[in-house]
Amino acid sequence: MADTDNQENETGATPAAAPTKKEAATSTASVEPRFAKEQFQDSQQFTQIEKDTLNVLLEDGQDYTIGEAKQILTVWLKREVK
Repeated sequence: MADTDNQENETGATPAAAPTKKEAATSTASVEPRFAKEQFQDSQQFTQIEKDTLNVLLEDGQDYTIGEAKQILTVWLKREVK
């Protein structure tokens, strides 16, 4: 039995029931609801200035999760001003 445990550790095998980080992220991402650009205008999670900014930054006809929208705002706010 000890030889089997050593072989699993050496090969990096994980138990079948444990999802990898990538699998967990994929399943979590697919569960998050997605919203159209217009739906962010009614959101309570963003200030009016953030809503106005998202209206400019987000593309028409594409759906975004709240996390994606926040990330887009963060990147835009941290950009270098020229």
